[in-house]
Amino acid sequence: MLMNHYETTVVLKPDVGGDTIEAALDRVRDVVTTQGGTLLEIDHWGKKRLAYEIQKHTRGIYVHTQFLGKGPMVAEIERNLRINHNILRFLTIKTKAGVNPEEVEVKEYVKPEYGAEETSEAPAAEAAPAAEAAPAAEAEAPAAEAEAEAEAPAAEAEAPAAEATTEEA
Repeated sequence: MLMNHYETTVVLKPDVGGDTIEAALDRVRDVVTTQGGTLLEIDHWGKKRLAYEIQKHTRGIYVHTQFLGKGPMVAEIERNLRINHNILRFLTIKTKAGVNPEEVEVKEYVKPEYGAEETSEAPAAEAAPAAEAAPAAEAEAPAAEAEAEAEAPAAEAEAPAAEATTEEA
């Protein structure tokens, strides 16, 4: 039985916790499985700045899902997303028609660790070298500040001289 390939991107309020995000995703998973569809992938994009303010929020948590199904299933998913008050926006698009579910690769869902660092998409292994580089950057910062302070008085001294020449003219 051929199905359509859909992608849905959901933007949630930035102050919601991991349990709330998972509850919204559980609703999508439940609808896809009960309607006979196949959930292909869930990708957490993290907290990002919105292009414009939505419900007095300038940031949002983005989650992208891909699934196979029929038109009525999409209507039910969107109905469930509309009901959830923690969802700022969502968009569903049909990317392909007539896809065979047996030929499509399904990626295993790995629940991300929700915490204070939701914007960090880098694994902890990559964060460790950055932590080691931070003390070196802090040591260089006072030297850069000293140079900036030395240049500032010189620039201030030049500014009154330039003003005096324009006033004379």
